[in-house]
Amino acid sequence: MTADGRAACGESATIGRKSAPVAAGRPRDGRIDAAVIAATRELILETGYPALSLSAIAARAGTTTAAIYRRWSGKAQLVHEAVLPTESIPLPAGSGDVRSDIRSLVETIRSMFDRPEVRVALPGLIADTVADPEVHDQMIARLAGNLTAFETHFGRARRGDDQLPMLAEVVAGTVIFRILVRRDAALDEAWVDEMTEMITGSWSGPPAP
Repeated sequence: MTADGRAACGESATIGRKSAPVAAGRPRDGRIDAAVIAATRELILETGYPALSLSAIAARAGTTTAAIYRRWSGKAQLVHEAVLPTESIPLPAGSGDVRSDIRSLVETIRSMFDRPEVRVALPGLIADTVADPEVHDQMIARLAGNLTAFETHFGRARRGDDQLPMLAEVVAGTVIFRILVRRDAALDEAWVDEMTEMITGSWSGPPAP
């Protein structure tokens, strides 16, 4: 058995879902999931991402590292699920007003990243995500949302279902860069206004049929 308990649970990493379930006849206890997620969010703010350990999370949650590995493939996947919402980026309401719809997108992405636990975790989480193709694919799937509907809504076609819509890429990339370079930089209403104006100022509308 390894020190972290991986051998004891015999789990392997999987994309877009947690690791293999426990033995038949033992339904997974959702209370453990919730306790682990809560403990992860708390400890990130207390210790930061690099010093965060699964053993500390397990102790705070009142469970074991083996139980964590039955649910998540490792720290990166667990932190990703704990700090980033499970919902995909929703489509704008479709008001018919381009500026209003783009502002809705900017506000949605801002709300995803402008939380203390995300700001603290993001630098280390990005490094570990890039090194883990499975967690990377999970992140892209979570951020992309309904790619086809999104691009159709804005009149932009882009090949490849593994890519984020261009507008979401621009906004999310700007948010992430801002947090990485200036951790205390505000993502307030003024920033939303400026980002919206920058995009809509060069917006040419959907291509002619």
